[in-house]
Amino acid sequence: MSTSTWKSKARVRTRTGCFECRKRRKKCDEQTPACQRCVNLGSHCTWPTTTTQLMDGRRRERRQWKSKCPSLSNEDKALYTHFATTVMPQLVRPNCPSMYSDQSHILRLAQEFSPLMAIMIAIAALDLGNDALAMQHYLHSLRSLQGCIIGAPGTGNEDGLLATTICLCVFENVRPDVPPNISLHAKAAGELLCRRRPEETVQSPSQPAVVFQRTCVESFLYHSTLTMLFTPSLDAIAGNIPLYLAFAANDEQTVPQPILDEPYYFFIMIANVTRIARLARDLNQEEHQMWTRLQSDIVQYERKDDSDNSMRILYSRAVRILLLKKDPTRGTTQRASEIKALFHEGLILLEKIDIQNYFLSYALWPVAVLGAVAVSASEQHTINNKISPWARMRRGQAVRLQEQLMNIWASPREPEDILLLQQLQLLMEPS
Repeated sequence: MSTSTWKSKARVRTRTGCFECRKRRKKCDEQTPACQRCVNLGSHCTWPTTTTQLMDGRRRERRQWKSKCPSLSNEDKALYTHFATTVMPQLVRPNCPSMYSDQSHILRLAQEFSPLMAIMIAIAALDLGNDALAMQHYLHSLRSLQGCIIGAPGTGNEDGLLATTICLCVFENVRPDVPPNISLHAKAAGELLCRRRPEETVQSPSQPAVVFQRTCVESFLYHSTLTMLFTPSLDAIAGNIPLYLAFAANDEQTVPQPILDEPYYFFIMIANVTRIARLARDLNQEEHQMWTRLQSDIVQYERKDDSDNSMRILYSRAVRILLLKKDPTRGTTQRASEIKALFHEGLILLEKIDIQNYFLSYALWPVAVLGAVAVSASEQHTINNKISPWARMRRGQAVRLQEQLMNIWASPREPEDILLLQQLQLLMEPS
């Protein structure tokens, strides 16, 4: 294809229309409140404001976000711009509904709430490999956040507090130097979501505050459930996740998961499976009932599965492996045999998947489960090759998982049926 042809096909067909037409690269008739194309498709027609002009997805990363805070140094302003234009777009899946692609609300909050600005700069510094500067701004964010809470509780900065705690979770997951201290921040995010006033949840789904809240709800789910496997201290939060969601906003979106690729019940299932699999003892009556419910949950999840979605199939195999670990109806040899069969199915799927196309924690969760039951050198090599690209990029969770699996694989050799269950338990134990 010639250069001129490529440019012709790539040209944005509307720059002044609604978000949906921009997303589809279709000519918008610009009728308000809803253009005719959105009416015909039954889509929610949303429009940019003077402060939220959104370019199409291909050009979104070029959008100019410059800090207006006069107290920031030029270096900090550059880091904030890097966060807004490079890091922030990576935190929302590219094919989510267009209104959720515009994160201008949280970026404006940083102009007014210094702890949020500090943690954004810290994340940007980590992304650029400047660990010392990242830690400096991280500590500044924590200190100033504490000062804001003590000095002026309930003064209208609720959005700033919530956004800061979510970004602290992001920082803890990404930092490569030490095991993350994410549980405190995740719990704080859940508590803040519970305290959101009911009248804040009845606005139009396209309102920036509602978009912001849905983003925070799904970020909370993401960090508090998918990282439980790597951070056992999060287990205490898992039991309250349904409560947190009950108090969260329901913006009546037709799309059940605008930011993430999975519905809410999926994350609750992952949290409960992780808690059950963590146990090194026999299940009590209540835990046995939970295990039985989870068996039903995974069957329902598989029924809704898209046969072309290899990652979701991979998840079903990983969940079944963890449930087999605590299966009270099968003996050790039978459990090990079924785990090995699921592992080989998962490994075939994993070799076909480019996990770099997914969010870090989402991609690493099933990889960690498969890695824990990899026995042969070739199996371990396949798993390690999937993690290494992220580890080389210094993504903390990948660095820690790689190290953890190396320790598991170096454990004393046992008969294979015992070794599989032993390695799974090592994965579930605090490092």
